[in-house]
Amino acid sequence: MSTIRRPVGVVLAFAAILGFFNVSAKAIAAPKIAQPTTDPKFQPVVTAIEAQMKAQDVPGLAIAIVQNGKVTFQRGFGVRNTETKDPVTPATLFRIGSTTKPLTVIGIMQLVEAGKVKLDEPVVNYVPEFKVNPKITVRQIISHSSGLADGGEPYGRIDAAALKDYVTSLTPKSAFAPPQTVLSYSNPAFSVAGRLIEQVSGMNYADYMDKNVFPALGMARTTLLPNVALTYPLAVGYQPGKAGLETVRPNPDNVAEYPAGFVFSSVEDLSRLVLFLLQDGKLNGKTVLSASSMQAMKTPVLNIASLNVGYGLGLIVEPKNDNITNIGHDGSINGYSAALQTISSEKFGVVILANKTGFNSTPILEAATQSLLKLPKPNPTSPIQLDDNALKAYTGNYAVPGITGQLGTLAIVLEQGKLKSKFPGQPDLELRSLHPDIFTVFLGNTQMGTAAFLRDKTGKITFLNYGLRAYPRLSNR
Repeated sequence: MSTIRRPVGVVLAFAAILGFFNVSAKAIAAPKIAQPTTDPKFQPVVTAIEAQMKAQDVPGLAIAIVQNGKVTFQRGFGVRNTETKDPVTPATLFRIGSTTKPLTVIGIMQLVEAGKVKLDEPVVNYVPEFKVNPKITVRQIISHSSGLADGGEPYGRIDAAALKDYVTSLTPKSAFAPPQTVLSYSNPAFSVAGRLIEQVSGMNYADYMDKNVFPALGMARTTLLPNVALTYPLAVGYQPGKAGLETVRPNPDNVAEYPAGFVFSSVEDLSRLVLFLLQDGKLNGKTVLSASSMQAMKTPVLNIASLNVGYGLGLIVEPKNDNITNIGHDGSINGYSAALQTISSEKFGVVILANKTGFNSTPILEAATQSLLKLPKPNPTSPIQLDDNALKAYTGNYAVPGITGQLGTLAIVLEQGKLKSKFPGQPDLELRSLHPDIFTVFLGNTQMGTAAFLRDKTGKITFLNYGLRAYPRLSNR
């Protein structure tokens, strides 16, 4: 049940604008706490969790597993605060990063079903201050098909006007491609979606979500407001530092980007979202969204065929074979990581939250599917070998888009038989051939992710895609 991971951090030459920001911090150690007896069928999952927490130095983690319409397993591991040593429980709140996005889309779809919004109408019809491109539609801003560049600031304004002012600041330079051209992940596009909710509902985004989306899903403690989250058991966020694990201080807060990645939630609450997705918009026998709305959310608007991944409305869609399709969303924000995955054909879902930046939950997701669904372990792929002449076809300059225009140029070069990426101020990354036009990305011997070179109908390379973000090719080799 592996998923496309959206890479983050300062090592990413392909996503320079998304590196997490340094904060003042104090190094600490993650203590261990005793755990209750486990049903034997879940022991492989527990074993994988314990192994990954140790290997990745994670203070705390929570997991919930849904099978056949019920939560069959939920549990906390480790601590939510290394100083107080308070244990993580299924009710512990974590920031969930981009796992916020399907919740924002549910808010949009509620307005669609109320007859107040049409998905294929231009955004500007609802948000007059949106000046990027009058042709961009509502569907495109919530499916990463708008052509808007990516960007992210964990710290910013916290006043009510911040979201409106942010959307107003976007200009035609904020888009690097015409709408419906290429799948490319854009946090700013979801800020626009949040502003649309404000304009149509007459409420600020956080209030709308608190009064309409979270209650509809039965997510009792889920919130966007830090001063509300602090009234519940809340996991402290941690990140790697020079002296070991460090506390993230201050906690991120930026109202302008709430719709893209700032929800606080728990696995207890998010298991409700899993059930909602698996039951086609129904919870406890009541319809939250119609079957047609759910189908729209789960249908890719654009995809990257070579990577076998697409994006619907707020959902990553990854077909694995004729019967298995992973649908969900991962998330990451300073000090926290999240993963939510469902397999509708198996009536199965998992949500994992951890209080550490960059936690890779894939081994736990795979342990769950292999042990509980008896799905086979993915066969390792034998990489292809490309000679220098074949590798030269990928060399050239690729633009790094930003919301204020091009941020810089990423160079793909061939050095001593190795294909490498170079971006000022970032370490070189090596691209090792895996399939035609598909490369595994390495920092030294550490695998960082998978990159794909995208071609137009004539066979010409037009984009490099990494972490679901597109980088337009500027020149030939």
